[in-house]
Amino acid sequence: MVTHSQQNASFGAMSVFENHDPESLIGTVVDGRFEIESEQSRSTSSTSYRAIDRQSDTAVNVRLFSVEATTQHGPDLLAEAALVSEISHPHVVRLMSFGRVTINDVERIFTVQERPTGGSLQDMIDRNRLLTPSQALVVGLEVCRALDYAHKRGMLHHDLRPASIMFGEDRKVRVADFGVSSVIAEQAWGDDAMVSQERARYCAPEQAQGEPFDEKADVYALALILVEAVTGTVPFLADSVVGTLSARVDKLFPVSADLGGLAAVLDKAGRADPLERASAAEMGRALVQAGPTLPRPTEIPIVSAAIFGAQPEDVQGDDLTQPREFKELSDDSQSFVVATSEKMTIRDDAAGTDVAVEDKPLIGRWIVAAVAVFALIVGGYFLFSALQKESNPIPQLVGLDQGEATNLVTEFKWDIVIVEEANEELPVGAVIRTDPETGKKLETGKVLTFVVSTGPPPVPLPDLNGLDAATALAALTENGLVVGVETPEYNEDVLAGIIIRWTVASQPTLVAGQEVIKGTAVDTFVSQGPAPRVVPDLTGMSIESATTALTDIQLTINRGDDQFSIVAAGGVATQSPAAGDSLARGTAVTVAVSKGPDLVAVPQLLNLKFDKVGPAIVNSGFVVGAISGDTKGFPIAIYVAGQPVAVGQLLPRGTTLDLIYYGS
Repeated sequence: MVTHSQQNASFGAMSVFENHDPESLIGTVVDGRFEIESEQSRSTSSTSYRAIDRQSDTAVNVRLFSVEATTQHGPDLLAEAALVSEISHPHVVRLMSFGRVTINDVERIFTVQERPTGGSLQDMIDRNRLLTPSQALVVGLEVCRALDYAHKRGMLHHDLRPASIMFGEDRKVRVADFGVSSVIAEQAWGDDAMVSQERARYCAPEQAQGEPFDEKADVYALALILVEAVTGTVPFLADSVVGTLSARVDKLFPVSADLGGLAAVLDKAGRADPLERASAAEMGRALVQAGPTLPRPTEIPIVSAAIFGAQPEDVQGDDLTQPREFKELSDDSQSFVVATSEKMTIRDDAAGTDVAVEDKPLIGRWIVAAVAVFALIVGGYFLFSALQKESNPIPQLVGLDQGEATNLVTEFKWDIVIVEEANEELPVGAVIRTDPETGKKLETGKVLTFVVSTGPPPVPLPDLNGLDAATALAALTENGLVVGVETPEYNEDVLAGIIIRWTVASQPTLVAGQEVIKGTAVDTFVSQGPAPRVVPDLTGMSIESATTALTDIQLTINRGDDQFSIVAAGGVATQSPAAGDSLARGTAVTVAVSKGPDLVAVPQLLNLKFDKVGPAIVNSGFVVGAISGDTKGFPIAIYVAGQPVAVGQLLPRGTTLDLIYYGS
């Protein structure tokens, strides 16, 4: 948990850069093209600015990271930014540029994102523009699409909040700050002192308890955000960081019947146990299913784009009669539609039918009839105008990037609808086909549908445990996956060459059967068999003790011939291999048991002539040592290591005998 002193310490750790005069960087040009116009927000790790792209004259957001963040996490921030820059998704804010820049003689990391002109969900909440449950469903559905797209590619958010849910001129969601935010968030949750009240507002129970967390934390944050967007209040919010974190541990997620069909979805997304909590894909499908139970949503009340230097709100349109497809998260043929009737409906694309709508009251039917009569009067004019509309053939757009294809048909004033579909051949964001197809003529103002690639379809992870390396490679290759790092590991129970366990480094919580994108690397841990045993020193042990010592480490004993030794009789005199050597489990150590020292008697030498003395010493089991005096006579004394010994005295075989003769 976070104390007040820890929280204050985190604010005290803000770099000088974050405490600068907000006007000091106005006019600064980043990366040679992005000119800073005004400060937008700041935190302990970075400051965000509104800027203008000189090359395209478009509005962007520039984020400059602090000295501390640059120093501690620079490589990780750049690595995540590189991944995010490859994302092309209609509900993810595009990362335009990133890198290192020197400002005021200090190097720091920067990122540049496009700036959606419809403001953020936070802007709406700050102005008390709350959502209806139907509007919240639309926003939640589009955020789920962005989260699911990112999660399947190993990218997490971990800092989802209303400020990162933005809107374009079309009033559709764009989620900002994927990837780079997760680097800072993971560091923050690893150090209680860095958890701010704003971060605590949208954290999951597992984060509050200091436990490991994954993509399910993003889903919990979204559930909190949707409740706030409808009610104006964040569940479990207290006056302090500690209180906020404590309030949501082991607590049921508060949902009201006023939320209608949205309540059940939020209950599942807000489960305290992440194992029981919905994934982004599951939450998206649940929102689709809840659609028919709610009234038709009105337009999302985005904050006037004029505040951000773009088109004013009153001229921004959104044709709510157009379907908002949700095929990526749906494993059936249904797609979410914001219908023109009084209820939202689920369109079955395969059957081409809609779910029946409740009958309107009688007075409503009279109103509809009156409108129909009026329509007959003026309809002729509109019919005549429609017949006069210009038609143009659909150009060849297949294979082009979605943005490039849109630019090519802008002059024809068609309404573009994007439908996503997995594709093996075309990269993410490329047009697979159009409806109508290439070459067909289409009138001005009509709908042109782009079917856009989301890349190869996800594939299930095979269970590699218990397979040998060749079989595992075949299983991965068959699913379009690759072998990552192979780590050898000793194992007492698994045969050498067999896989003990496996993991996906970017998503370590994944299990067999869950889906990942093709090309994902799977790391394996391969058994080396039992670890080698270090041979203990058995010298001096009894044969029973030596046997026990070897059995304890799963080695065996082999008894060789007994031998004389300085070791006491019955103890181990020698062993092979020697102490400290390594042996495979189950291998034998050969030992020789001591018969005790080999003692022999000192021979009678005092009456032997010199030529007989040497052979007598050797034949008795001794070694001839130093000889002094006149060897023409007889030896008068026998010494061992400077000490006299007597004839018949028992000494160890091999002892050196020194002889002294009389005279010089």
